[in-house]
Order: sequence, then structure tokens, then C-alpha cells
Amino acid sequence: MIDFNEALKIVLDSAVPTGSEEIALTDACNRVLALDVFTPEDIPSFSKSAMDGYACRKEDISKGMKVLEVIPAGYRPKHRITPGTCSKIMTGAMVPKGADTILIVENATTRDGLIYGPPPSLSNIMVQGEDLKKGDRVLEKGTILRPQHLALLASCGIDRITVSQCIPVGIISTGNELTEPGKATEPGKIYNSNSWQLMSMVNRINGISTYYGIAADTPEDTHRLLSRAIQENRVIIISGGVSKGDFDYVPVVMRQLGFDILFDRVRIKPGKPTTFAVSPESGKYIFGLPGNPVSSFVQCLLIVRPFLSAMQGARWEPLSTNLPLKGDFQRKNSSRMTHIPVQINPDGTVSPLPYNGSAHQASLAKAHALGRIPVGVDRIKEGETMEILLFY
Repeated sequence: MIDFNEALKIVLDSAVPTGSEEIALTDACNRVLALDVFTPEDIPSFSKSAMDGYACRKEDISKGMKVLEVIPAGYRPKHRITPGTCSKIMTGAMVPKGADTILIVENATTRDGLIYGPPPSLSNIMVQGEDLKKGDRVLEKGTILRPQHLALLASCGIDRITVSQCIPVGIISTGNELTEPGKATEPGKIYNSNSWQLMSMVNRINGISTYYGIAADTPEDTHRLLSRAIQENRVIIISGGVSKGDFDYVPVVMRQLGFDILFDRVRIKPGKPTTFAVSPESGKYIFGLPGNPVSSFVQCLLIVRPFLSAMQGARWEPLSTNLPLKGDFQRKNSSRMTHIPVQINPDGTVSPLPYNGSAHQASLAKAHALGRIPVGVDRIKEGETMEILLFY
């Protein structure tokens, strides 16, 4: 059994980058930039007014100014500002030459056909290139593109970008006890939930998930589904069948198919029987995750997601913070780093949810985050801080 950080390092060091492709900006949300992006022009590309008001020379404001023209947004000024003159201007409009300030409309008064006002403390002008200069790097490769990144790229006039390719990921569940949702169950059977959970998690991180069904608890059926998934995907995630039970055949079949198991136990809770295997020949990977749904979720979040991001050239880790605990937390065994479902309260504290163990999906569904308890810590008192990993 190895520590979590060692397991994560092994996984990330094994990630071989995927290829790249050029796509339209409309399809780019959550994709990963494969190349640095540089702005083709200054941003803003011209000096523009930050306020509705009057473009003028600051020294003329108290003397009175004649209005030359009205400048709406998108209009090119026709007149230069000269001593004793100004132009009425709208927010976002191009500042005429000769102007060095904007007298905001709320502070302007009209007397005898001239505009007066107090000299402003700020220029109220967005100067050409104050955000970005032509040739500046807009975004670095490896950036996971969010809506604000797309807006920035669009403001630079960029409509196509080069991103890392999506990764084909095969999903398999194992277990004679499983029944697919929508079918009638029999005594002793449960519905298969891991596959739907894993497919949705993979799809959120630029994986192209393909579901291969439930493998019966036999080496033959496990071999059949796993070999097919290996042929058609770069990464395979199989849940269940990786522990030490009499019917846990996944590690045996991995080796039969030419994979080297780099680890099969991680000092973490939930999710100790997490397995990672690679095929040096084919350059493919298998994650064997525990069958319990919360364990499967936690290990996909903490190990699989960073790996798939690394294959796309991105660094991803959970967004974490420390919040004071509401109530006490205590556990019997502190030999493993532990994660529990928690809720964040309106007062900024965090509360552990009622949690019956790694099959308690209802608790996870109500959670805002995972609370992380380090090795060796068996109690956290009310008011002491707990590290939390936010879901996002």
C-alpha cells in the first residue's frame, strides 16, 4: 500500500500527452489550450470613454466649452478638441484627438450655451492598449477554458483556437449483483450506479466516454469486456473486482492483457483498493476503482481527473480551503487520509453530513465538498479548521 501523494505522482508521471486540433470558439468551453495565444492588436484597440459625458481638455472645464459634436459608441470623431471646445461622448465611444479627460454628464452644467463643471480627479478614459499590448500573451497553453477566457479571446478577434484532443475512455462495471437502471431487480441485486457517475465525470473533463456494460464475476467475461474496451479507447475505468475477494478477477485479467500494475492499494479512505495499470506496448491505461459508489467518486475525482487533465497538458487539482468546523468530528482509525461529505453553512462554517460509509450515495449527493482529514488526526474540535475540497 502506498501513500496517496505517491500514487498521484505515479499517475501524473505516466501521462503521455494527447494530440491537438483546431476548433471554433463556440465549441471551446472546458477544452484545454494546446498552444499559447497572443493578441493580434492592442486591447482596447483605441482610447475610449469610460463614462457618458464630455470629452475635453481638463484645463478648459472651469472656463466653459462649446460642444462640437455628439460621439456615440462605434462612431469615428470628426473634430479635434481645441481650446474652449468639447464633444459630448457616450460610454465606450472613441475619444477624439486633443481630449485628455471626460467630464461625466452628472457633473456637467450648461450656461449660456457652454459646458462647465469641476475638473475630474480621474481622466475617465480607457487608454489604447492598457489591458493588453499587441503581441502580449493572452492565455497560456494548458489553460482550461472557461467562459471568461472565451470572452477575452473573442475581444481579441480570435474565433478559432488549438486545443488538446478529447480522450476516448471506456467504462465498465463488474459484479453479479448489478442490474441496469430501468430493469426489475431481484433479491440480492442492486442497481448499477457507478457507470453513470463515471461517464458523467469523464465527459466533464473532455473525455469521450463509451459504456461497455456489466462484466459478470468470471475471468472470461471480465477478459471479454476489458479487451474490447482496450482496443477502442486510450483509457479504461473499471469499477469493482479489484479487491481481495474470491471473485475479484480484474488484476489477473489486466496482467493477462499485457498491463503492468503500478499500484493496487492506496493509503486513503474511501478507496483503498484503487489500481493503476499501464501497457508500455500500447500506451494505454487502466484504472481499477472500488465498487462502492462513494469510493469510486472520490478516486475518480482525486486521481483519474488529474490524470486526464495531465494528458491534455493541464494541471488540475481540487479547489481547497480551510473552514472552521461546526460541531466535533472524531474517528476511530487515523492510519489513512480520509475524505467525508460535508456541507458549507451560511455562516462560513462546515458541517460533516451523516455518513454511513462508502456506499452512502445520498450523503454525497447533498454535499458541497469533501472534508479531508490527514493521517494521524483522529479528532477535530468545533471551531478548529478542516481542509475542504470544493466540488466545481
